[in-house]
Order: sequence, then structure tokens, then C-alpha cells
Amino acid sequence: MSGIFKAISRQRSAVDVAGAGREAITTQFSKGRLDTCGVYGHLTPNEENLLADLWERILDDFDKPLDSIEGDPIARPVESDDDLERKKAKEVQESSPFEVVAGCMFNQSVAEKCKELGIVSKCGADGELVPKFETQMLDNTLKSVFWSVVREDHPDVLILRFLRARKWDLEKSYKMAIAAIKWRIQEHVEEIVWYGDTANDASLMWKGVSYAHGKDKLGQPIIWSGSCLHHQKDQSYPQLKRYLIWMMETLRQLLAPPIERVCLIMDLTDHSNANMDWPFVKTFLKFLEAYYPECLGICIVYNGPWWFSGVWKLISPLLDPVVASKVQFAQKPEGLLKFIDEKELLEKRGGKDAYNYEYVKPDPEENKLMFDKEGRTASAEKLRLLQDQFVKATTDWVNAKEGGDDDGRVKPKFG
Repeated sequence: MSGIFKAISRQRSAVDVAGAGREAITTQFSKGRLDTCGVYGHLTPNEENLLADLWERILDDFDKPLDSIEGDPIARPVESDDDLERKKAKEVQESSPFEVVAGCMFNQSVAEKCKELGIVSKCGADGELVPKFETQMLDNTLKSVFWSVVREDHPDVLILRFLRARKWDLEKSYKMAIAAIKWRIQEHVEEIVWYGDTANDASLMWKGVSYAHGKDKLGQPIIWSGSCLHHQKDQSYPQLKRYLIWMMETLRQLLAPPIERVCLIMDLTDHSNANMDWPFVKTFLKFLEAYYPECLGICIVYNGPWWFSGVWKLISPLLDPVVASKVQFAQKPEGLLKFIDEKELLEKRGGKDAYNYEYVKPDPEENKLMFDKEGRTASAEKLRLLQDQFVKATTDWVNAKEGGDDDGRVKPKFG
């Protein structure tokens, strides 16, 4: 059987079991058992073969310019001219500044707020907390850009997210991955990660619009998001989008197989029409569907007002059916306790965890290593050697798979 017909056969087998193999989210919690179907370290022989097929496609294009590789069309979540929006925000900041929360002014960054508070670094000439951004990408090839996307993930874990999101269809998975990689360049994600929370809107950080704390009954990190703290006018759209990307990139560090998804609690306590922000909702849904696939384990909508059912009817058609199936509703603490142990649930929501969010301001010396340019260069070179080793091991594994009819050779562990 030729390679292409083997791949088609594998795809058909995977598609046949893609839906049947997964348990409903409510079933997982009732059994207290995380569904690891299609997750790294828990692959069927057929899924492993499809992983090899997708790696073969990626490695064949590794040295090509990213722009020359076709991906799914990138649809912007919200039609917005970021440069124009930033200009408008700067004009408001300079002509009619106003306080948003806790002494944080409109359009003020964390770095600006820290300087105001006397939090400055001795490493930087001007007291900056982070040195000027320098890309780690050597060129515009898929190979170079791909490694900037992987970050702390295992490469296989990242690839499998796209395979599961597109129900193991190789062509669709590959185009989705390429589109997501191009989007990261377009949105300067590498630079967002570099500057971290120092470049975020200060009011968003001080308010704690979203934060990670605790784990659900399946071991997934809990993300608390209180809608009553959010007002569209409090920050520009580019800053809100930056904050959302930073948050999702930060949460990646909390995930490791088999825990590859998060529990998101949309806390609608004290929510009103003033807190609705459709551009943000559309952006968030697009990010989940297209750019951070398979990252949501469950979304619990808590304590929604009586009229929220009407809003849900507007939102649900925008969701991917798989994502929509993960949305659950809870009106009282008893509803949350179906998914979260009492000791992990916040006291203010009926549990026994006394935690209250407080933004931990940057330490002036926490980024000392980032100012060591020679050390950064040496570390980057070591990382590139490890990447080359991974590519060599993966290439050998793919070739071995192609050498026989599903000979059962297991992918070598790495890292």
C-alpha cells in the first residue's frame, strides 16, 4: 500500500473513532476520570501513525519560507485597525486622562505604573524591567518560526492539538497549524511573551479580570474570570487583545500531559449589560477555536442573570460544536461542587479556599538573566542543538514507519 493510501486509510479509521472515543465532559467528572483519548502518551497505533504522517508533511516544508506555505484563511476575530485604536487611546490618555481602578490610569502600562511606584531595575540603563525585544528567530522559514511557537511545549503535544481539533484530517490539521503560526507572527506573540505582564494594561492586572488558581476534580487548572470587573471603555481593544494573548501564553506553562486543558469559570455574579463586550467575546471565541485549539476542558458559566439564556442563544452558534459541548451552567455553589472539590473552591463561592486575588508586582531584579546577552545567545545555541536532535530522531521514526506496514515502532522519547 503506497504512503498516500495508507494515510487516507488511517484518517478514515481515526475519524470513525474520533467522536466515539471521547467521553462527554459530564461523564468524565461523574467518573472522576480524565479522558486522555488522542493525548500524548495515550495514542492508539493508528493515531501514532497519523502523527508520523503529519510530521512528515511538516518536515518536508521545514526549510520553505512561511509565506509560501498555504494555510486556512486567517479571519481577524474583530475588524479593527490596531494602529488607529492605539492612536485614539493615546489621545485620551494625554487630553482627558481618567482613573480606571486603584490609582491606575487609562492606557497606563504595568511598567509605567511600576516606575511611578519606584519599582525600577538596576540592570537596565533607564530602569526598564525588561531589555529591548530581540527575536530568537533566525529567518522566515517554517523551521525557524515553528520553534518559536513550540516554546515550553513538547512538539508532539502541540501537533496533536491540531490533529484532534480537525478530527485527524491531515490536510485540515496542517493548514490549521500553518494559519495559527502565521497569526502568531501577525500578532507579534513572541514579543508579547518577551515583555510579559510589564507591557499589559495596569488596570487589567490590578483588577484581576482573570487569574489562575486551584484545580478541578480532573486536575485541570482553574481560570477565574469575573465579568463584573470588565468594562469595554476601560482599555483600548489592542490592549485587551494583548492581555488575552499574554494570559493564554502564560497558562500554557500550567499544562503538561495528560493535563492539557483548563477549567474556565465565567463568573457572572453582579454582571450587568454594562459588562457586555461583544468584540472581546468574538475575539476570545476565535482564539479558542483557531489559535489555541484543544486548550479548553470545561467552561462553567456561574450565577448568570435571568436574561443570560437569551445571550447564550446568540453566543452558542458562534462556537465550534465541540467547544459548545464543554459549556456547563451552575447557579449556586452546589453546582460548582460537581466539578470542583470544596477545598479547591474559593470561600466567596461556597468553598473552603480563602484565597483572594492580589496582583504580585514585578520584582526589580527578576529578569536579570534577560539582560545577559551573551548568556542568552549561548542558551539559544544549546536549544537549537536540542531542536536538531529532535528533528533527527523524529525523521528516523517517520522513515521507520514508512518502511513497513505499521511496524509498531514507538516514537522515541525526547526531553
